Amino acid sequence: MSADSRGFSFIELLVAVFVIVLLTGVVTLNVGRGGADLRLADEVRYVSNLLTMASTEAGLSASDHGLLIARTREDTTERYQGIWLQRFDQGWASPRVNADIFAPLDFEAGAELVLTLDGQPDIEIEKYDPELNPTPQIVAWAGGEMTPGVLEWIDQRTGEILYRLEWDLLGRMTLMPRGEALAEEQ
Repeated sequence: MSADSRGFSFIELLVAVFVIVLLTGVVTLNVGRGGADLRLADEVRYVSNLLTMASTEAGLSASDHGLLIARTREDTTERYQGIWLQRFDQGWASPRVNADIFAPLDFEAGAELVLTLDGQPDIEIEKYDPELNPTPQIVAWAGGEMTPGVLEWIDQRTGEILYRLEWDLLGRMTLMPRGEALAEEQ
C-alpha cells in the first residue's frame, strides 16, 4: 500500500452496510416484540384488576358477579372476549351498574387462552351465544370467595406460555410472565 491511498474499498463499504442493516433488523424485531409484550402485560394486569373489582362489587351489592370467556370471530381472525355477568333472580345477565367498567373485554389477537378451574374438568372455551343464557366460568360470590383457577395466554405460533394469571379462593392474584413466578423483591 502506498502512502497516497486513503479511504475504504468497495468491499469494506459493503461489509459495513451489511452489518448496519443486520443490526437494524435485530433491533426492529426486538422492539416489535417488546411492544406486544407490554400490551400483553397490560392486558393481564387489567384482567386481574377487573376480577378483583368484580369480587369487591359482588360483596358490596350482595350479588354474584362472573366472567365468561368466549371465542369470537372477527373477519378471518379468531379472538377471545370476556363478558361480565351478574346473577339476578332470572339468571345471569349483564351488570346494571358500572356498565363502563364491566363492558365486554376484547383480548389481544395472537394468543390462545387456556382456562383451568380447581376441581373442574378441562374447560372448553366456546363461541358466545347470548340466546343460551350462559353461566360464567369464573364467579366472584357475594360472600367474598372466587372460583380458584388459572388463565394462561399461549403463543399461537410457538405454543409457549406468554403469561399466566393465577388466583385463589380469596381472589388473591398472582401474575407470572412466561408462566414463572417472579423472584421476591428484597
